[in-house]
Amino acid sequence: MAMNDDPERQRRLRELAELHARWQATHRVDDVDFTPEGADSAQRRSPSAQAQREYMRQAREIMGLDPDTGHYRDAE
Repeated sequence: MAMNDDPERQRRLRELAELHARWQATHRVDDVDFTPEGADSAQRRSPSAQAQREYMRQAREIMGLDPDTGHYRDAE
């Protein structure tokens, strides 16, 4: 099965997109690294280090990784 046809992968990618949209709105991020529109913005708003950590923890969780380390969880 091709990766693009994997329903679990598609679900996780949708969740990541939703997480990013919520996170971006919550933290009012408008930066070249996070939004295409931010690339030319005169008033960029980069996320704080804490906001970036929050996003990475949640994204790792969605992808089935350990939220603290980013490593694959041990198969049980």
